Formats: sequence, structure tokens, C-alpha cells
Amino acid sequence: MRCETVTHRRGFTITEMIVAMTMAPIVTLCMWVVVVDSHRGWNKVYNRVYGDVVTDGYVAKETFDAVVRKSSIKREFLGDGEVEVYYYSDLENPISLDRYARFYIADERLLVDYGGLDEGGVPQDSSSTVTLARNVKAAQFTLAGTSVQMMLSLDNGSQALTVASTAVRHNE
Repeated sequence: MRCETVTHRRGFTITEMIVAMTMAPIVTLCMWVVVVDSHRGWNKVYNRVYGDVVTDGYVAKETFDAVVRKSSIKREFLGDGEVEVYYYSDLENPISLDRYARFYIADERLLVDYGGLDEGGVPQDSSSTVTLARNVKAAQFTLAGTSVQMMLSLDNGSQALTVASTAVRHNE
């Protein structure tokens, strides 16, 4: 007579399959929540660092610094919400001040006018106007010795920024 042995095959029972099929969507859902939350966080940080307000503030500060540093300590004009600095177009041959830059606010924008001076040192019509920043809520310019200071407040409704810049005029 032949003897048959019963071997137990390894595998999953129906109960184990039901538990696994129930847990798989729960784990997938939890992973999806983590991914979506991480993506929202990344977008928030990215917009905070590279948003319009931050970019405009950086451009305004760098342009203000560059223009003021090449301006003359002999002459400037400070008005209500504006500043005008005068400089030489040719620093190698500084005969007389012949250029000006005027920083001011109009329609919630920080603008700078560049232009020439006539023989008497009076500003002529601007040759170009450049928008440095949008969403400008306030700007304050002050003179302190040889330095010119700018306090600029930017706000686009979702992000606000205050930029402070001080540049020293170097040319006689």
C-alpha cells in the first residue's frame, strides 16, 4: 500500500488577503497626503524666496546702491518721497556733473529717471525711466553725511517686505 503524506503548502489564507487588501489603500492614502503636503510646503517656500515682492526688492536695492555709489557728494536733491543724485558720465575724465538719477514713487511703483544736466547744472527731460519695483506702499529717502538711505515697503496682498538700503557716495 502506498502511503501518502500530506504536505502543507505555504501561501496566504483568505483572511490574510482581505487584511492586506484593506490595508493597501490606507497606506497609499497616507503616502499621498504626505506627498501633497510636502508639495504645498515647497511651493510656499519657493514663492516666499522667489516671489515678485522679493525679486523687486532685490532689484531696487541693487540698482539704488549702484547709482548712489557713483554719484557725487557735491550735490543732491531730497524731496518728499524722492531723491535725486548727480554723477559724471565719464569717471576717467570728471569735468563737471552731467548726469542725474531721480528715484521716486508713482502709481505704487518705484521708478528711476535717468537724464542729463545742462551747462547750468539743471536737470533736462529724462532720457529713460525704469521701473525698479511694483506694489510699493511707501518709500522714504534720507541723506546722512555722504550716504543716501532708502526705506522701501512692498506689499502685494499675500507677501510684505521692507527693504533698507544705505549707499555711500564716493565721487567729489
